[in-house]
Amino acid sequence: MDRRHFLSVTSLMGAGWVLSPEINRDHYEDSKSGYSLPERAQKLLDAASKPAIKQDVLPLNPVILESVELLKHGRQFLVRVRNNEGAEGIAVSNHLILRYSQSLFVETIAPFFESTDARLVEKTIDDLYRSSYLTPSTYKWQGIQFWSCIASIELAILDLLGKLVEKNITHILGNGRIQEEIGVYRASGNRGNAPEEEVDFFREQVEAIGAKAIKYRLGARMHYTDDSTKRDRALIPLMRESFPDLTLYSDANGSYDIQTAIEMGRLQEEYEYAFFEEPCPFDHYDETRKVTKALDMIVAGGEQEFSMRQFIWQMDHNVIDLVQPDIFYFGGLSRSIRIARAAESIGMTCTPHISGAGLGFLYAVLMAACIPNAGPYHEYKGVDQDLPAESPGISFIPQNGIIRVPSEAGIGVQIDPDFVSAAQHIVK
Repeated sequence: MDRRHFLSVTSLMGAGWVLSPEINRDHYEDSKSGYSLPERAQKLLDAASKPAIKQDVLPLNPVILESVELLKHGRQFLVRVRNNEGAEGIAVSNHLILRYSQSLFVETIAPFFESTDARLVEKTIDDLYRSSYLTPSTYKWQGIQFWSCIASIELAILDLLGKLVEKNITHILGNGRIQEEIGVYRASGNRGNAPEEEVDFFREQVEAIGAKAIKYRLGARMHYTDDSTKRDRALIPLMRESFPDLTLYSDANGSYDIQTAIEMGRLQEEYEYAFFEEPCPFDHYDETRKVTKALDMIVAGGEQEFSMRQFIWQMDHNVIDLVQPDIFYFGGLSRSIRIARAAESIGMTCTPHISGAGLGFLYAVLMAACIPNAGPYHEYKGVDQDLPAESPGISFIPQNGIIRVPSEAGIGVQIDPDFVSAAQHIVK
């Protein structure tokens, strides 16, 4: 069997198993010049290199994956994995991405996971990233579509592993289960509506779930106009006047240049906002860093990031104050938890981002339950009505701004078997 497939957990742990050639020390150290890694970067690197999955909780014997399937029912995409003894795990994908990247999923990524040991999924992901067995080499696919495919498979594998050991995945990830209830903020997808209309929208949403925090959008998405700026200047104070007791967040989706971002940030400081997300285009690191340095309020970011090394560089160079790995875009729960762990090592908070609908909000809840530096509130955009899923004893509708963390084995969610059996099997 290929060496990437079948290494024992014991030998890997005994050898001091570390992860991610994306952030290998060779990228930082130069033996010819004698350059050594600065202390802060070393701390970040060490924290992010440790596996996020608790191997001592997993089955003693290998869990060999026999199949990795992509299923489609309506607009929903599901991933189902089975081991060689017939046990299965299932996850809901980000349909906004999978509808365009399903060929990459079934032709390149899924086959790589077949015949691997599910217990070593983190190592398999690293091996896949740098594989030269595929054409073109897999690292050349680096990007949100690539990592969203991997995240979908990893989530299904975690569901399988949790079911095999009869534990919710919060007990096998990160620091283990350290929270039973997670505060959520209600996020708005609106942009361009009148300030008064946005206030009316949130009045209804806050009442429906008892939210203690909300987040709305500024700018015109990756640019701004006279009209959007006029709206922003009116909306920032109006939201505080309308919701004096709530925690307020804003998200510019990369709309501003440096000067405008600072202007909007200082206006938010005047009205005591808690964080300002993506003030500048997400890949304009230097511009974002200048905004972060100029403002007293917290600047958040990382939603669009898919590179482990770039995320660490942003933290090391104070580009942002609060990290927001997207559980799909960044490649799954284990990679996102490793970023949270790196952030924790330098005293930063992590509030995972969710993209799309499906069960994204629940994956964020599961992550927040097993990291010690989780923010006080996590993103909630509502329940996907065309996905028949439930968690025994848990409401997907927040109560008093709180969602209880599932306790059932695996991801803790039951998807209607008839819905799954009626799904189309996507093949090459």
